[in-house]
Amino acid sequence: MSSVFRFMQALLAVSLLSGCTFFFDVQETVQADPAPDSKQQRTLFDAIHKITSSMKGAGASEISEIGTNEAQSGPEKWTVCSRASFSNEMRYFTFFVKGETVASWRPSVINDRCETRRFSSF
Repeated sequence: MSSVFRFMQALLAVSLLSGCTFFFDVQETVQADPAPDSKQQRTLFDAIHKITSSMKGAGASEISEIGTNEAQSGPEKWTVCSRASFSNEMRYFTFFVKGETVASWRPSVINDRCETRRFSSF
């Protein structure tokens, strides 16, 4: 009878533990984050131009189209890349955007794929 009791305890423990992952797999409802519209883009591009033009030693900068956050290195779904020449060295920057706000920015990393985007003048 002791072995039956232990077997039932083990069975109960296994069933309870296997059910635990269910609670951790449930995802919260995520609000959609649509791409910025044309008015929001204009506001974003103005803010990015202000930031890049204030960089010491930067030549004329260019801006990319809005794209998805390829690096997944932040909560924002959308990014804009900018590039400028610094003493004949091209540098890229990634701007993380939400709506018409620049949430943050940093020098680009390879996973941002800024080098593959199309750029145009401000």
